[in-house]
Amino acid sequence: MQSQANPFEDMQNRITGQIGALAEALPHCGLAQIVQGIDDIRILARDNGFSAVESLASRLESAVAAGGYRAAILTYLDAMSDAAGAPHGPLPAAAHEAWLASVAMRLGH
Repeated sequence: MQSQANPFEDMQNRITGQIGALAEALPHCGLAQIVQGIDDIRILARDNGFSAVESLASRLESAVAAGGYRAAILTYLDAMSDAAGAPHGPLPAAAHEAWLASVAMRLGH
C-alpha cells in the first residue's frame, strides 16, 4: 500500500534543503549569489505560507545588504531552518518575534 506524500512536509523539506545548500555553499559564493539564494528561499517561503521563514529571510537580506558577516548569515540560516520545521498553520506575530529575538541573542545584540 502506498501512502500519499504530505505536501506540507514536502515543502518543509524543499525549504530546509535550499537553506542547507546555501549554508554549505557560503564559503564558495560571492555576495550576489548569497543574496539570490536568500531571495529564492524568501519567495518560496512566502508563496507556500512559511511566513516566519519569509520574515527571517527578509531580515537576512537586510543584514547582508548592510555588510553582514558570514557568521551572522549562518545564524539566520539556522533560525530559518528551525522556523521551517515549525508545525504548519498561521503563526502568531509573537512566534516571528521569537525567532528574530533568537537570532539577536545568538549574535549578541
